[in-house]
Amino acid sequence: MLSDVLGQSEVARKFLNAWRAGRLAQAYILSGPDGIGKMLFAMALVKTLLCEKQGDDACERCASCRKMAHGNHEGLEILEPTGAGVVIKYDDVNGLIERLQYKLRAGEHRFVVLREADRVMQETANHFLKTLEEPPPNVTFFLLTARLPSLLPTIISRCQTVRMHRARPEEIERFLLARGFDAAKAKLYARLADGCPGRAVNMDEAGVFERRESVLQRLLDANRDNEAVLAGEMLEANREKTLTLTRASLNVELGLMAALLRDMTLLAEGAGGPLLYNPDAEDKLGARAERFSPRKLRELTLDVLEARTNIERNIHPDFVIGRLFTELAG
Repeated sequence: MLSDVLGQSEVARKFLNAWRAGRLAQAYILSGPDGIGKMLFAMALVKTLLCEKQGDDACERCASCRKMAHGNHEGLEILEPTGAGVVIKYDDVNGLIERLQYKLRAGEHRFVVLREADRVMQETANHFLKTLEEPPPNVTFFLLTARLPSLLPTIISRCQTVRMHRARPEEIERFLLARGFDAAKAKLYARLADGCPGRAVNMDEAGVFERRESVLQRLLDANRDNEAVLAGEMLEANREKTLTLTRASLNVELGLMAALLRDMTLLAEGAGGPLLYNPDAEDKLGARAERFSPRKLRELTLDVLEARTNIERNIHPDFVIGRLFTELAG
């Protein structure tokens, strides 16, 4: 249901108003980070726009809604990256262009959703661009991307860019609780997800809550005598098959560390309780926080966030993590 997509009520309202006024553009880019719900929103929106009841949400009962539910609606085309290169293929784009030449019956409208639209080779993008320049009538394109700068500028210029809204932590927490998540997990994931519900769900699949325990212990144990050992343990625990995966894994744990330090700062300032991201670890964090001033804890939090940024900038993890634990030990 369109109303169930977290954080996007305002975006949905604008699309519904444009549809009813006959002002729907021929091409949109839905831009937002991974996990924010771009595909979920696009599918729910198309389902609502094609629904025979024409309400603020899909009725789920009409013939159109049933076709959408079974994945065989003639008014929807989906292209997504496939194959070894995980790209949108030239032949798939060519096939789409050919199908769009088929004439629609009077009053019908078609929608095309390109998932991860930035994952396309130059030749394929140029081929698709011709269709955007001279689009068939009664067709609307939705290009979904988490990497807007990776799209060709000429493609961006042919589309209206819509930036997806981040959901509030409270919304994500309620969403997770409704899905049966443990309360402590729901609270932590909702605040680490940066407004992206999909990220919160993936955290549980990745065992983030369990990984928090090792991050917490390293944070509690850090001192001048063992900083190198703890840095080595963190690096080894997150070493994956490729450097890209290693960086991603480390960034998860650095996010956890920043959240723990944030809670320690609150406790050092005399706050806590419902404000904490990790209320179940309040006693341990409070005991450690007594060793630092609130100002120093804020500085350490910034050090952790800087470490995440440096890893994303491709500075070698060994250097970044080693330097970080030197700061933490101090």
